[in-house]
Amino acid sequence: MDFLRDGSVHPAVLFYTIISIGISIVCFLLAKDKRRNTVIAVITGLVPILNYLALAYYVGITKLDVTEEV
Repeated sequence: MDFLRDGSVHPAVLFYTIISIGISIVCFLLAKDKRRNTVIAVITGLVPILNYLALAYYVGITKLDVTEEV
């Protein structure tokens, strides 16, 4: 972690990257559970500031009912 000591990477950038990855994983799991597009969930979970809105969206949406007709 010498890059944090010598100042080449600000600690806030590293911290926010870790938080964004965590939010992205939670958005993926929520989208998968609610049968939504998981790729979009991961991408919106990684984008700064949008990730908080995406997390609120995936928490609040309802589960899709997928009926199979034969």
